[in-house]
Amino acid sequence: MKSKLKIIVLAFCAFFLASANFFSQDNSTKQETQSRQNQDSIAQKQNEEPAASDSQNEEDEDAPDVYDDGEEFVYLQNAPGDQFINIRVMPSIPLNFDDKLKVGGQITVSYNRFLTTWLAVGAELAFGYNPTIGSNIFTYIPMTVGVTFLPAIKKFEFPITLNVGMAVENYLSNTFFPAFVLRCGAGAYYRINESWSAGIEGFFSYMPQWYFKEPEKNDYLNMASVSAGVKYHF
Repeated sequence: MKSKLKIIVLAFCAFFLASANFFSQDNSTKQETQSRQNQDSIAQKQNEEPAASDSQNEEDEDAPDVYDDGEEFVYLQNAPGDQFINIRVMPSIPLNFDDKLKVGGQITVSYNRFLTTWLAVGAELAFGYNPTIGSNIFTYIPMTVGVTFLPAIKKFEFPITLNVGMAVENYLSNTFFPAFVLRCGAGAYYRINESWSAGIEGFFSYMPQWYFKEPEKNDYLNMASVSAGVKYHF
């Protein structure tokens, strides 16, 4: 009985050891297989990454540059800080003096800077002349500062200007300075491109001569003008 029990115990122990050894070898084989699979997977990914990187680089090279600072871009035809130079030529039509003063001409050059999208300030220099009776010439050089309101509809601009200043006036050997000058006008311009516009303006000018010591000599000139002008924007 005891010998049979010993045989059974020994057989059970031998079976247990054999089973443990089998499972140990099987587990080792599985771990080795898994390790090889992991190494193969890592190697495959490493081989694929350069290809994907190259593909991404090619796509990045082909793709256009995009700059996005998170703000919406709005194009303004006129913006604060923009500047323009305006050159005009015009006939000068006297509204008084009857036939003593004939139709003459005038050229103006002005510089303006925008304070807002619709308001600009600037300075203007002009030269004008009018023939008189006896084939003489009355000349004047106005120097003014002014403000321009500039409402716009698409590419059309409608300037409204007001200028004040002084002028040097000369007739024969007589020179009068300073003569007061007041000029107001309105017109329409077409924006040809970003840098240039052209249009027409109508003006009314008031140029008095005040003699404070001899007020009986006071006189004044009213003038109407229609100009053709160009503007250079920068």
